[in-house]
Amino acid sequence: MKVCMSSWSYHPVFQSREMDQIAWVKHCKELGLDGVELLDIHFPNLSKEYVTSLKKLITDLGLEVPLCSVSNDFGNPDPNQRLESEKLVERWISIARWFGARMLRVFAGWPGQHNPSQYESEKARLWQEMIQSFKRLASKAEEAGVILVLENHNHLGFTRTVDDLFRILNEVGSDWLRICLDTGDYLVDTAEVNGYPALERAMIYAMVVHAKFYEVDENGRDKKQDYDKIFKILNAARYEGYLSIEYEGKNPKLEVPLAAKFLLEKTLLT
Repeated sequence: MKVCMSSWSYHPVFQSREMDQIAWVKHCKELGLDGVELLDIHFPNLSKEYVTSLKKLITDLGLEVPLCSVSNDFGNPDPNQRLESEKLVERWISIARWFGARMLRVFAGWPGQHNPSQYESEKARLWQEMIQSFKRLASKAEEAGVILVLENHNHLGFTRTVDDLFRILNEVGSDWLRICLDTGDYLVDTAEVNGYPALERAMIYAMVVHAKFYEVDENGRDKKQDYDKIFKILNAARYEGYLSIEYEGKNPKLEVPLAAKFLLEKTLLT
């Protein structure tokens, strides 16, 4: 297994302008990571000049870009916005390919826009439209040689349970749509309906794993998840891909380096 990091881990620092994408990439190298997960919202722009300089930096530092990540939403009630989301993913398939990424992280979306009273009805209303979008996009991804990896993102999303996730994969029916498996989405956010059994089940389609961290102790372990148990699941599935750090806590500058050190040491021992 290799270790990379999603720039979401430093999202508050990006927002405060204490760090930009270039500084973050250099920081990933300083931490000894193998690669970077490039998130669309942290690009200051997509000019040819900027993305070329970014790619050159990543290459010069000897880092990989195993995946890019795009922030789409096929649960938006506005059909024009859903169409824009599909166009956004299509554009990022090309961008991911240009960066040499094997995968593009995508979302299914949030029917009801996080409103519990509208969730079930909107989920049913928009389900087939979401499936058709993924069918079209999987075909585009195949042409580009980039695998779409669907994150099991919750918070009243289409993928609230592992059965929802499997249903999407089965109905789309493409080898070019697989899973970006987020540990925290199952073990913390929806532990009551998913938990470790869901993590075990989903590993069969996992192409990349988001190693989620919420509260990090002095040894780099997360206080809300049992990483010994997580690694047992990874090893039982013979997973050899990337673990991408995704930190959701309040102090990234202190806690992310600790989490990175922990994962790097853990992957060397397993």
